[in-house]
Amino acid sequence: MTDRESRRSLLLWGGTVGVGLGAMIDVILFHLVFQTHHLLSGLIDPYAIDGLRTNVMYDGLFMAGMLGLTLVGAGMLWRLANHATERLSSTYLVGSILVGAGVFNVFDGVVNHYVLGLHTVVHGTEAWNPHWLVVSVLLLAAGLFVLRLAE
Repeated sequence: MTDRESRRSLLLWGGTVGVGLGAMIDVILFHLVFQTHHLLSGLIDPYAIDGLRTNVMYDGLFMAGMLGLTLVGAGMLWRLANHATERLSSTYLVGSILVGAGVFNVFDGVVNHYVLGLHTVVHGTEAWNPHWLVVSVLLLAAGLFVLRLAE
């Protein structure tokens, strides 16, 4: 495997881990701990007890899916590391994970918040959506910056 192919695989599978981790951190912090939004709170009222239970169920299903995605990415990274002829760059791996987390958050901010209206950052207001998007783009930019440092 050439160095270019290794980097491409590292970006793909590290990014996959980053998407999953970014999603799980979002669910744990914002959906479950702070309860500022749930996956479908734009469609199902989170203030009614049945709506809250339904939202938390969908949050859990989403998190289970993201855990599966993270495990697939980690498994592929393990395989890549075991088949690599040279030592893989840990800096490049960190950058790819940050890029994946940034991609998830930008996707979430644009598609789920604005296009589909599934939820907002804080129930009942769109005031925090632009801030979420700015932080998400900064996370993506930080990942790209780390990738550049690793080259």
